[in-house]
Amino acid sequence: MKRNIGVILILLSVVPCAAEGQSRESPKMPIVFSPRYDISFMGLEKLHPFDTTKYGKIYRHLVKMGIPRSVFHTPTKEYLASLKSSRVVAEIAELAPLSLLPNGFLQWRLLLPMKYAAGGTMLGAELALKHGWSINLSGGYHHAKAESGGGFCFFADIPMAVHRLRKDNPAMTFLIVDLDVHQGNGYESIFQDDPSIHIFDVYNRLNYPADEEVKRYIDFNFPVEPGIRDKEYLALIERELNAAVRQTQPDILIYLAGTDIFEEDPLGGMNISEQGIIRRDEMVFQVALDNQVPILMVLSGGYSTKSADIVGKSLENILRNVIRLHV
Repeated sequence: MKRNIGVILILLSVVPCAAEGQSRESPKMPIVFSPRYDISFMGLEKLHPFDTTKYGKIYRHLVKMGIPRSVFHTPTKEYLASLKSSRVVAEIAELAPLSLLPNGFLQWRLLLPMKYAAGGTMLGAELALKHGWSINLSGGYHHAKAESGGGFCFFADIPMAVHRLRKDNPAMTFLIVDLDVHQGNGYESIFQDDPSIHIFDVYNRLNYPADEEVKRYIDFNFPVEPGIRDKEYLALIERELNAAVRQTQPDILIYLAGTDIFEEDPLGGMNISEQGIIRRDEMVFQVALDNQVPILMVLSGGYSTKSADIVGKSLENILRNVIRLHV
């Protein structure tokens, strides 16, 4: 990270990612979740298309699948530096009524869950190196830059996780695979042309944020047409991702698994089916495991009411058919 490193370091200094109440040697599964991930503030969250309680729904899906509650990792309670202006919070969240609320309330009900999620991404990165794979049931705030937020993204959790790993492994190389419907302009701005960071980004070319300035930092740039369907989309992933992994030979793959590519998503503009999303996630995991590259999956965007259900089914498929977990 060559730019604005000071801001990232300040954030890192207040978000340690050890498991709460557990040593790092605890016999847990590399899936990170906290009940604090869910966001609610007097019903105002229903005015935003993002399902802010989907994380708990996904967790309950996995528990119903048979995964014991005791095996999940939980991020710590220590916080990032606060955003003090309700107006700024409202602008980043793209929800104007929030500007009328006391900032302390927003810190508690909106930003605190995201701070936990950022800590979860950092913990997940360490778990991926230890176990070969991990999943954070939140995170993927790919529009957050070092000095600003946007698109409902407040904290640059991917750069924070990268910097955390680099403390102990300064020569590490990373492949960020961003399959959210939106361009990942936040971390692209932070990393710029860092030679140890490789970016694979597939996004709707006509959708937000259309950040032309940072597109030149994408190593594998795939702006696709609105309305793209399963066959063409999955063929692109199958054709290009394995080649990118073999070309870059990363030490870890960080996967942003946005479900806003779903055909019913109100903000996506793509036409990928539920089964297409499940197959996509399976493909990414399989490519990582086939190439013996540790993988961290974060959830990123997804604005359909079906998003949580799709993610739950997809994770169940990965755990049963790729990880081969027996529960």
